[in-house]
Amino acid sequence: MKQKTMGIRRNLKETERREEIINSAIKVFSLKGYDHSSMNDLAADTGYSKALIYWYWENKAALFNDLIDRCMVPYCELLQETIDSKDSFDKKLIRFLGDFVDLFNRQNLLNRLVHFGSLHNNTNKPSENFKDKVNGYYKQVLNYLEAFIRQGKNSSYVKAELETSSLALLLLLSVEGYIYMSMLEKRMPIEQVLIENLSKYFMPGVVNTRTISSSKKRKISGKKH
Repeated sequence: MKQKTMGIRRNLKETERREEIINSAIKVFSLKGYDHSSMNDLAADTGYSKALIYWYWENKAALFNDLIDRCMVPYCELLQETIDSKDSFDKKLIRFLGDFVDLFNRQNLLNRLVHFGSLHNNTNKPSENFKDKVNGYYKQVLNYLEAFIRQGKNSSYVKAELETSSLALLLLLSVEGYIYMSMLEKRMPIEQVLIENLSKYFMPGVVNTRTISSSKKRKISGKKH
């Protein structure tokens, strides 16, 4: 029992160290940029030896690749959970927008790092060709968005005549554009820029208003009974 307890504590310590290094990497890469950051910078920021950092990651590129996964996997999981939900499309949409904003704001610096990664293509060092990895995640996100839009069409919530792939791309471009503009200077919150405008101006052109109206009538009718 004592050995098992020691093993658990050791694993927790390893996890804590790894988290500290990852958080430091996010900070250092964000402040100095990938090309101008080094393992020495990470060692100085964390207080750990460079040898310990190399124990977890063989080089700086491997660490940055982990950061890309850390950023993009939660978005993919959120989209998959939304698609798999058995709730009505309107409920799923509202919940997704709220969860997306929460996740986006929590990962502010990571979002920017991944945006940088999408532009970084070092042909001399294949391990630093982050563009292909990020683009692979973007393709996954587009596939999820297309599946979600098709659900909206199948439920008659989204207009059937809209082109699915172009609508999915527009949504992704809006988010990526916001990230880029926020890197240039401080911007208003994403919920004000995207979510409010999406609700007020974009959704009326996408949503089948007759379906919404009939849904509202059913709710009102149900309340009377």
